[in-house]
Amino acid sequence: MNILSFRLWILWFSVLLGGCAIDVSSGSFVHQDSTVMPLDTTQLHQRVNEDEAEVSITTVELTNAQGLTLKGVAVSYPNPVVNIVFFAGNGMSISNSSGLMHRFGQIPANILWVDYQGVGASQKAASMRMANLKADALQVYDYGRSVFPSHLPTVVHGISMGSIVASYVASVRDVDGLVLDGPINRVTDVAQNMIPTWTKYFTYLEVSADLALVDNADYIRNYQGPLMILTGRDDELTPVKFGRELYDISPSMNKEIIIVPGAKHAETMEHRRVIPKYREFISSFDKFPGY
Repeated sequence: MNILSFRLWILWFSVLLGGCAIDVSSGSFVHQDSTVMPLDTTQLHQRVNEDEAEVSITTVELTNAQGLTLKGVAVSYPNPVVNIVFFAGNGMSISNSSGLMHRFGQIPANILWVDYQGVGASQKAASMRMANLKADALQVYDYGRSVFPSHLPTVVHGISMGSIVASYVASVRDVDGLVLDGPINRVTDVAQNMIPTWTKYFTYLEVSADLALVDNADYIRNYQGPLMILTGRDDELTPVKFGRELYDISPSMNKEIIIVPGAKHAETMEHRRVIPKYREFISSFDKFPGY
């Protein structure tokens, strides 16, 4: 028996004997990188070059209320029809996923993406709290509104954990549209999905007050504007039922849920069906004035 197998056996045996509490706090749930990494848009440049597309890429640097430097990029494609403020998934940085912005560019769009504090190119606080992430998100959104063309609608798009952040922004700011991509409803539900099935009989969650109160449904109930939910049929981390629950709760008169065939977690934007749906969503704004 190798040392890794032995340690796993000891862990399993310990769980059987006494059970195990799993810490679910902002510090343990929200990914934080050990060091700040240089901003790298190689993936984006590769996809732009493959399509021989024209694009403008500008580095963004903001100082948040904690004095931390948050870094990101603003990307503009020719003849955009929408401004998109993007909120990434847990641990998802510009440097490891910048190619995703090219999918938004095919709408075409202006896109703003700023790394969360403690992720990628943004500085890390001494401790992580969801309240600080939400405050940062409002600052990022306000910055986007100030630099992008005002005659275009502005959409907030959140993927996975970013769906909670995006919904929060939409509930307190006058956004033109909200897109929830592989959305989370409650942090406790997604945490349960991250636990291996065989251990669920012997483990329980200890959820901090900071996260126990985070319920995406509360934000969605306070948002009445256009809503599009994207969910992958094969997404096991944030399954279709999460998106359906938020869709049913939403009071919006203009809402749609799109179940993307064959898509796993964080894969919906890559499907050929989604960009045309995104364009239809944007064009629908004029049909529901005064929402």
